[in-house]
Amino acid sequence: MSKFLISRCGDVQQRASQHAFFFLVSDDDTAAAVIRSVVFARGLEFPPGNQCRLADVPGLLRTLSQSSSPTEAQATIVLVMPENTEAGLEAVSAICGGLPCRLLLAGSIADSRAVLRAMRLGAAEYLDLSDLGSELNHALDRIDQRRRKAFTIGVFSASGGSGCSLVAANLGCELSKKSGSCALVDLKVEGGDLATLLNLKTSHTLADVSRNVESLDTAVLKNCFVPHAGGALLLTAAGDFPSFAPVDPRAVQRSLSLLSRQVDYVVMDLDRCLNHVTFATAQTTDALVLVMRPDFPSLKRTRLMLDWMVDSGVDRTKFKVVLNRTGWSGEVPSAQVADGLQMKVSLDIPDDPKPLLRSVNSGEPLLLAVPSAKFSKRIVQLAEELRGVAARRGG
Repeated sequence: MSKFLISRCGDVQQRASQHAFFFLVSDDDTAAAVIRSVVFARGLEFPPGNQCRLADVPGLLRTLSQSSSPTEAQATIVLVMPENTEAGLEAVSAICGGLPCRLLLAGSIADSRAVLRAMRLGAAEYLDLSDLGSELNHALDRIDQRRRKAFTIGVFSASGGSGCSLVAANLGCELSKKSGSCALVDLKVEGGDLATLLNLKTSHTLADVSRNVESLDTAVLKNCFVPHAGGALLLTAAGDFPSFAPVDPRAVQRSLSLLSRQVDYVVMDLDRCLNHVTFATAQTTDALVLVMRPDFPSLKRTRLMLDWMVDSGVDRTKFKVVLNRTGWSGEVPSAQVADGLQMKVSLDIPDDPKPLLRSVNSGEPLLLAVPSAKFSKRIVQLAEELRGVAARRGG
């Protein structure tokens, strides 16, 4: 066994218990680099210690067989076939016979007999080495389709003062009925308010992990989480305003991908400026909650942003318009808002200034402090609607 694998065996075993279920066996450094790039881009768990050479397969098998993880059957191993076909098939036989795993082989498809033998030995798929990046992505797509992932919700507004962060904070608490079932992500890269609204202190942010994106895995990400008493897990993009630390879009993408395998819901407070980080995130979310005030300037800006996002390729059916702070004389009625946006208003939230102000100043979400408040009841209604969308998509 190589010195490299020996030095990392303990690390592999520890990572396995943290859902690090992707492993690579390759003597081909070029193919290994392609595979690592594809896996990393998808946010899958793949620490450096989960890679070894063909001669180290016995050590890898011993390490994984000693793992106490009850879900090791979910492990995916990619093995790049060596020039010595028989040596590669021996490794395939050892892996499939010794582990309840999913084995993906990458190699030349010119020798159809070798491909057939490998499949008979238990390989799940055989990937064409000449088009490895595309082949692996398609294989991982098929695996992902069978894996339950979090329902992602982006909350944003086109104009300031709409109460977007308040809605996001309380929505996250409502979706956290089961502890740890919802992650709240503050993606306002110049410094957001979720930590203040939840009375939490953050020590590590996405700006911190952006300094070394390649090392970002579940263990690192957990150090960035701050748990709230209501059950939600808070992750912030940057520290207190003003923050000029850059946030790498790859860190955001990878963090969200890792999160989607750990919780049921991810609620993101998006920057209303929709910079390249938050806009890219908005394009891939399952639902977008668009919060606005019942006045003409907010309606105008909301219409402009909505049209721009749809023209930029965001699916119009993702949007749920929330009319916040309603109930005042002279406001733009909900029906006129719907006409102006050419989209129905999913929910209106009556203004409830006194309890909301106390909630903001105390750092306790109104949904938890006063469940009977009008604001709280509307947030519950919004959460139920989103749960229904999630259930329909999951089914």
